[in-house]
Amino acid sequence: MIILNNLTISFPGKSLLSDVNLNISDKERVALIGKNGSGKTTLLKAIAGIFNDYTGKIITSGKILYLDQFRTFDEKTPYEYYMKVANTPEKERLVRSILKGLGFEEEDWHRDISTFSGGERTRLQIGRLFIEDAEFILLDEPTNYLDILGIRFLKNLLKNFNGGYIIISHDRSFLRDTCERFLEINNEKIWDFKMKFDSYLAERERLILHQQRTMKNKQKEIERLKKIIERYRKWGREKFIKQAKSKEKMLQKMLEELESEVTFNEEEFDKKISLPTPEMPGHVVLTVKHLKFLDILKDVSFTIHSGDKMALLGKNGSGKSTILRLIKGDINGSGTVEFGYNVRVEFLDQFVEELDEESTVFEEISNEMEFEPDYVIRAYAGRFGFKGEDVFKEVHNLSGGERQILALAKVLLRKPNLLVLDEPTNHMDLDTLEALENALKEFKGNIILVSHDEELIKNVCNKFFVLEKGILKEISDLSEYVPTEEKERKKKENIEFEEKKKLKNKLKSLKEQLKKKKEKEEKLIKELERVEEELLNIDSDYVKAEKLVNQKNELEENIFNTMHEIEELEKQIEELEKAL
Repeated sequence: MIILNNLTISFPGKSLLSDVNLNISDKERVALIGKNGSGKTTLLKAIAGIFNDYTGKIITSGKILYLDQFRTFDEKTPYEYYMKVANTPEKERLVRSILKGLGFEEEDWHRDISTFSGGERTRLQIGRLFIEDAEFILLDEPTNYLDILGIRFLKNLLKNFNGGYIIISHDRSFLRDTCERFLEINNEKIWDFKMKFDSYLAERERLILHQQRTMKNKQKEIERLKKIIERYRKWGREKFIKQAKSKEKMLQKMLEELESEVTFNEEEFDKKISLPTPEMPGHVVLTVKHLKFLDILKDVSFTIHSGDKMALLGKNGSGKSTILRLIKGDINGSGTVEFGYNVRVEFLDQFVEELDEESTVFEEISNEMEFEPDYVIRAYAGRFGFKGEDVFKEVHNLSGGERQILALAKVLLRKPNLLVLDEPTNHMDLDTLEALENALKEFKGNIILVSHDEELIKNVCNKFFVLEKGILKEISDLSEYVPTEEKERKKKENIEFEEKKKLKNKLKSLKEQLKKKKEKEEKLIKELERVEEELLNIDSDYVKAEKLVNQKNELEENIFNTMHEIEELEKQIEELEKAL
């Protein structure tokens, strides 16, 4: 169990969470979502007891494990590292299964851990969490160092895990298959969506639209109240003065509520990135024949034609990045790499490496747009999420995902017609990932993409190659590599109880009545103003004057009664909205 009581986390110049209250039960499967820098990792560290610089309380029960707790390796080999906590025959079988499932060949089990890469060590740490007897585990971007098959294995581990977990991840397919509750850090609060991924996205959109409509209606009501107060004070009669004071209190309350209201901030940048159009290459863009490199690549041949967006699939360590380095010319192997007519190739990772740590976003982009005015450069940066003062952020203050997007913004200005990307989604938040995906889908050139993100591959690529044991083969569809067991999902789960439906129908009816009453009030007020104008201009027709005075008194009475009816309806609506 995890309980947050009035939790506030802040750093000089930046508040992450403000007065947050939250309960998570023992076996819940939770995703923690939010933009880069919103405080996701800091919150996990606080729950794990690693970070303590906060106010409020964090109450936990049971054994909670966090990935970072296993950064040190006292044992020499992966097998020893796992067997230290595997004290039963069943756990020994689990150790073997996890090592294989996370991509470690048997010859690796007894290798010295000091020879392993950072990514391999992270994979070892992930596996260790499932061997320990934990009631709750905390995972921060666990898919970053896994290949597609490793991610599927992790999904299965989580499915069979008997405890609860909180996961930070940008991998939509992974979140869809593993989580049933989504906590989004937004505007210093945690917004709670107790539903699956697609329903969360739909509900999130509904919430944003609802807030926009509510804000618009409140502003409209504020303007209406101001006009009514002005009219009542103008008429000057005692009962209208009384009503004007009552409306003024109502207006003041509305203004105070509007000022203090906590809202869900909508994404600040355009998710769809407009791209410069590259020149068309010839029909054949790239031909690779019989590429070999040490014992990693035995025989790699493929051709990219104009319009191809190629996914390069394979296990971690299979040689995918080696192929890209051979194409780029960073290393030499045997075989041939031949670019077609009018091909302009760019490698995203090179642009990331070449970013100047001391430069601002604006300066980095302006280097590629030398003769453009400032407003054009800022507009272009805005398409990639760098709006307002964000364009003056220095590179060393950017997150990993922001660096990737900045590099993409720069590389596209070179107008390549072949773009090569090696794991571009690492360290991105969901919004930045969606912006990247939209850009690659819209991109008019050709792509070679290495990624562990199934959804990105499905949505962007139209050609699929698998690298296995040094041999490259083409498959017709991603499902041939990773058989999909997913069924069609409902885009929104919206099961309503009958009583709730009745309340909603009643609320709708009351709102329609309120609308009609307000329209009636407006008509009566306009008619009263007309009668008063006519009385001012009447001469000596006393009969007509008497008739107009009677009509004026009757209108005032009607307005007064309608006001009370409106107030009653507003009270009923407020009570119903609280019940819903």
